[in-house]
Amino acid sequence: MNTDQSPGSVLSSLWQQIRAVLDLVLDLSFKRFVTPRLVRMLYVLSLLAAVFYAISWMFSGFKTGTLSGMFTLITAPVAFLLYLIFARVTVELILAIFRIADKIAPLSEEAAEKSVGNPPSHQVP
Repeated sequence: MNTDQSPGSVLSSLWQQIRAVLDLVLDLSFKRFVTPRLVRMLYVLSLLAAVFYAISWMFSGFKTGTLSGMFTLITAPVAFLLYLIFARVTVELILAIFRIADKIAPLSEEAAEKSVGNPPSHQVP
């Protein structure tokens, strides 16, 4: 990270990013997708929430007893790892769908241009 930036340039950069996200969110034509840009932030937030939940689950088990505490001490990290895998696969699936959409869009535009230039002939038998 560059530490030479003045506070004004940092705020300006932050404001530009906020405006870019707002422009995407308020795009009523839906020509650009906002999800691929926000998915990293949502993934990080979900991981932070999972870490806090796993830690609180580990220590809450000791309230009911030592055996329960030992059980949650072992199972909370396992549950966290399972959630981590599930969240990562879900994010990758979402991004794969958007990448497929990005790859198909030029093909559909190309097909539309060909159909406009060459209308299908209807033959009557």
